[in-house]
Amino acid sequence: MLRIKAVCFLLFNLFVTPSMAQIKWPSGQLLPSFPAPAQVQDLIILPRQNSPYASAEQYLFASLKGIVNKTKPRIFSYEGNASGEGPHTWLQSLGLSWSEPADKWDLIAKYRSEISGLIVYDTAQIHTINLATVLAKSKGALIASPLLLSKLTAPPYNLPVLLDLRGKFSSKLEVYQSLYNTYWPKLDHRLLIGLNPNAHKAALREYAVALGVATIWLDPKVAGESELLDKFLSSMSPGSPYMGWWPEEAPGVTRASKYGIATIASDWCFNLTVYSGTSRKINIKPIPPKPALQNKIYVAFILSDGDNLQFLEHAMRKLWDNPDRGAVPMGWTVSPAMLDAMPGVLNYYYQTSTINDNLISGPSGYGYTYPNTWSDEKLLKQFVSKTQDYTNRAGLRVITIWNTITGGINPNVGQMYATQAKSLLGVTAQNTGGGLTVYNDSLPGMALGCNYCTNEQAMKDHIARAAAGWDKTSPRFVIIQAQPWKGVTPTSFKNVANSLSEDYVVVRPDHLFQLLREDKGMVINPK
Repeated sequence: MLRIKAVCFLLFNLFVTPSMAQIKWPSGQLLPSFPAPAQVQDLIILPRQNSPYASAEQYLFASLKGIVNKTKPRIFSYEGNASGEGPHTWLQSLGLSWSEPADKWDLIAKYRSEISGLIVYDTAQIHTINLATVLAKSKGALIASPLLLSKLTAPPYNLPVLLDLRGKFSSKLEVYQSLYNTYWPKLDHRLLIGLNPNAHKAALREYAVALGVATIWLDPKVAGESELLDKFLSSMSPGSPYMGWWPEEAPGVTRASKYGIATIASDWCFNLTVYSGTSRKINIKPIPPKPALQNKIYVAFILSDGDNLQFLEHAMRKLWDNPDRGAVPMGWTVSPAMLDAMPGVLNYYYQTSTINDNLISGPSGYGYTYPNTWSDEKLLKQFVSKTQDYTNRAGLRVITIWNTITGGINPNVGQMYATQAKSLLGVTAQNTGGGLTVYNDSLPGMALGCNYCTNEQAMKDHIARAAAGWDKTSPRFVIIQAQPWKGVTPTSFKNVANSLSEDYVVVRPDHLFQLLREDKGMVINPK
């Protein structure tokens, strides 16, 4: 009888207790893969609040997620409000179940055996939170505010203080200089994360904790910070990305671009540790047959900002549920980095897409960068080659290339995409109304008719401007990019499409480039 009980206990642990695994990060892979998530997730709600206690809890539970999920993603959080996608949306979409504890603090007790202790940050030097984020993985520690110490060190948690950062630093710059001097040489140089400790209390912080990578908040426009930022960027592994975000968009993206570093916007992602463990098998839907080429004005709509992983997690997920999605063809920008960071999310979008939904790559490939500013041709070639690999495996045949908000594409950059990304049907450029450029006689680059339209009337006006002077004796091609932050939805595109005369045909972006290729006597479907 005792032997039977022992066998039953062993079987219970084999099949009920989640197996522990390791994060995998093969050479050549952009971002790491996490172990497969547990079928039943512990769901916690972390509303963004600015009270000292609420902030302290956000740092604490972000670090708990990172420590627990690095071996087996078991904690899922929702940090949005009632206007967001909702706490259960992605769990349901990914086929996961959940259990919500009556008190989220119960999870600290539940996972106490996986926690070694605490790192206490200095509220007088808030950037010590980023230093604590870097050290949490190696120490198996939670990030603790002094406000929570009495609770965390007492029963039932009894967590010891492993490192107390209070009084250790006199300035922000001193914190990051210490990170660079003492810890950076031992860290993985394949990734750098930017998080504002005053704003990003949870969100991407769980991912940073799980990976134990350098987490900074340095402004390229501030003396001292700029020079230290250069040291980090210049010593990264070639072709590595920067995740999170910048104090300001253009200065940050520009500075990273100069070092051959692309930015993967992701600072408000809630659950990358879970998404990164979903199945990497992407079921790409083939391009449907294009319409016949006629002497018409072909219009393609594109929704911008899909390079941003948090947009794909939050805003796009809500727009995807718009009842008018699929009514007219449109392009949805997404990030090729989803192959590593959120493959299950990419697969969901493919599985639920209609024949009119065309997934294309956001700027400017596997990450947001300004290729015109890259000074090292070898690094640019490496970036475009890796972009080709990722876009090809993600089924993305069109890329929108940004060189600042309004910039065109330098000829050498266009040539690089033409020679290194041969499966592309075409690329778009941000020099509004700049027309068509064909690179290397093989890759059409089309300037957008509007690069950031904010409403239906703006789209109508830019289409009319692009159609001016058309004599109906040849086809004309117009691409309208609209941004989602002012209320543009699939309904907006449907309304604009319905306002156009029979001279216009609305098509998917990939179809527009196939038609354009046919018109110019180019290979319609390059491999």
